[in-house]
Amino acid sequence: MKSKRDLYSYDDIVYEQAEISGNKFNLLYSFAMIILSVGVVLLTVLKVFRVSITIVLPISILAMILFILPFFILIFHDKIIKKNPSLLKWWRYKYVIYVFTYFGLLAIDLTFSFHAVILIVIPPLMAAQYRFIKRDWIIIFITTIITIPLVLYGSILIGIPDLNIFKNMIEPDKLNDFSSRLSILTTKRCFEIFIHYCLPRILAVIAIDFLIAEIVKRNREMLDKQAELNKKINLQMKKSNDLQNAVIEELASVIESRDINTGAHVRRTKKYVEILCNEMMKNDKYKDIMTPDLAHKIISASPLHDIGKIAVSDLILLKPGKLTPEEFNKMKIHTIKGGELIEDFFKQFEDDSFLKEAYEIALYHHEKWDGTGYPDGLKEKQIPLVARIMAIADVYDALTSKRVYKEPYTKEEAYNIIIAGTGNHFDPDLVEIFKKVRNEFEEVINLKL
Repeated sequence: MKSKRDLYSYDDIVYEQAEISGNKFNLLYSFAMIILSVGVVLLTVLKVFRVSITIVLPISILAMILFILPFFILIFHDKIIKKNPSLLKWWRYKYVIYVFTYFGLLAIDLTFSFHAVILIVIPPLMAAQYRFIKRDWIIIFITTIITIPLVLYGSILIGIPDLNIFKNMIEPDKLNDFSSRLSILTTKRCFEIFIHYCLPRILAVIAIDFLIAEIVKRNREMLDKQAELNKKINLQMKKSNDLQNAVIEELASVIESRDINTGAHVRRTKKYVEILCNEMMKNDKYKDIMTPDLAHKIISASPLHDIGKIAVSDLILLKPGKLTPEEFNKMKIHTIKGGELIEDFFKQFEDDSFLKEAYEIALYHHEKWDGTGYPDGLKEKQIPLVARIMAIADVYDALTSKRVYKEPYTKEEAYNIIIAGTGNHFDPDLVEIFKKVRNEFEEVINLKL
């Protein structure tokens, strides 16, 4: 429901939350007015108000319906037809609340007679919950000027007048006669009523509206400053995060270059991990586990999966042929060494939120689903989820890349090898995720990373 006429950016969390908060608060206003409408009916039935129930009852019911409608529209949209985003986030929904509340208040004012005209300050109070918009406040001032005389003369016409206005003007028994009430509005007395009763109240309510508007303008300036500050903070955090990722990738690339003569492996495996995480967020089985925050951590940590190779001899890393059992055992040490390096490095920082994922990826990405992997021989879900994800990305890139000891496999061969590893090397559920993103994986191979 976004529009080119949006009055604020939906990308700005400050304004979005302010809009939602304002809508919720004004729905409470509407609920309070429903209770007020019920109270009017009860007090009339108990004869606290000396007005005809035949007049009060239909007007009060109309007011209740008007106050209920914004709730009904919200429930219908969000709960019955279940559309997204919620109406609470739609910038026009506040006007829905305004309109129904205004006409509901008009009905209540007529029911209470001229004494209740002070209720017309409620729409400005509702507008005060949102960002200041000049157009809205001009409309509020205009409706205030119109509403007060409308309530006064309307209450006279429907037979709920303020008797003080008609003192010494009309016999009380003639107040029930519509033609007698109408005759007053066609005389000079009508203008006098406006001057002595309407105008002071119009000026008083406008003064209140103006005060509220000024408070809202001040709050808008504060909100704008807060939004600007948030943007600067977010920009700085992004720069810091980008720098962190760049350092991690370059560090990992230096280490990998001893093995495959390029850092492309680091960037490709990171992209594979990103593809898997994004697909997992859409999957019913993982969408509650794979949150955007966790996905970000896993993706950022993935370049460090082979950081432990810094402790492995070049003679082993660059050997063109098959490793001997003794050499392979030395190669296995890179997982343990990687975990130790990450743990030693990140424990220096107070924020260790990144440590867990990086540590588990480096230490366990060579574990296998059937328990035949290394270094600990973990099996199935004993293996951390992040390491199971990394395993698919790492093996796929190893298969499709040229190494000193082999030529690259074709895309089809690599795909079939991953599928064949279901239930022995790889997590079966993650292989199903891999199947869905096969084309995306194959596109990465063609990228110049």
